Amino acid sequence: MIRQLLKHLCYFLGYSLLGGLVVLVLVYKARLEQMPDLSVWHTAKLESEFHESDGARVRTLDDYTALETRLFAELKRKVYDQIAPEHRRRFSRYSLGSIADPLTQAVNWNRTFELAAANPIGGVLLLHGLSDSPYSMRALAERLNARGYYVIGLRLPGHGTAPSGLLDARWQDFAAAVRLAARSLVQRISAGKPFYMIGYSTGAALAVEYALARSEGEDLPQVARMVLISPAIGVSPAAALAVWQKRVGALLGVSKLAWTNIAPEYDPYKYNSFTVNAAEQVYTITRAISKHLDTLSGTGSLEQFPRILTFQSVADDTVSTAALVAASLRAMTPGKH
Repeated sequence: MIRQLLKHLCYFLGYSLLGGLVVLVLVYKARLEQMPDLSVWHTAKLESEFHESDGARVRTLDDYTALETRLFAELKRKVYDQIAPEHRRRFSRYSLGSIADPLTQAVNWNRTFELAAANPIGGVLLLHGLSDSPYSMRALAERLNARGYYVIGLRLPGHGTAPSGLLDARWQDFAAAVRLAARSLVQRISAGKPFYMIGYSTGAALAVEYALARSEGEDLPQVARMVLISPAIGVSPAAALAVWQKRVGALLGVSKLAWTNIAPEYDPYKYNSFTVNAAEQVYTITRAISKHLDTLSGTGSLEQFPRILTFQSVADDTVSTAALVAASLRAMTPGKH
């Protein structure tokens, strides 16, 4: 009788699991059918993008911007020039000559920019957020430059071109670009002049990771102070699940599963579409920061950490305020931040 009961229980569990799998497949199928088709800006592979492995040949900001020039030429060939005339829209970012085409502007703020000063009182490196571009830091850059600072607004790899740029970008690529820009900026200002970092969201997380890596002994220029705007020090734990959606999509060969959102691209300086990989990378940055803090905790190294000024909304749905305060600021020297 017990054997029969166990047998029926196994059948029940097996059919329940099978039923659950079928439901999951149907839900995925329905979701995929509701998602728009991928466009050329979702699929284009841009070979001229900077990666961490390029560090041996791309050593300075001048090298980086030269590579960036080739990248944007490739973007035009592989995306802009591939859109048929009948599919060009007045408000489409990738329609040549449209209202939303950043190439029609006097300055393409999707690209890395420098605002020089004759005798700079200091240097400021500006780091934008995930799916953004240097444009989001433009107004702040101009204000700081008017006050005598030499300013660099860095375009993080995978950004400012096409949403497909964030399909394979890694946070280590972002961090390598930040280090390159920091070294170049310090060389552009007089010795002894302060070097500051200002980061927004993921850019702020990269600034913190940079300073923590230096505290652990990495040979990097010293940051005098940092300003963090909505820093992505902690994000929703659901972001950790992003990697599994990406893996399932790769396993099934379903390219749409590499995206959390597929949307029309009408913003000249920010992607509307969002990749699963992007969510995974920002989560991984937060884990790297936590690892740095665990390593440095109790060593006294954090006493030399740059002074931090942070702006953060308690109503932020993306960035965790609790993680910022509990996991980061409280680990630093009290009273400095």
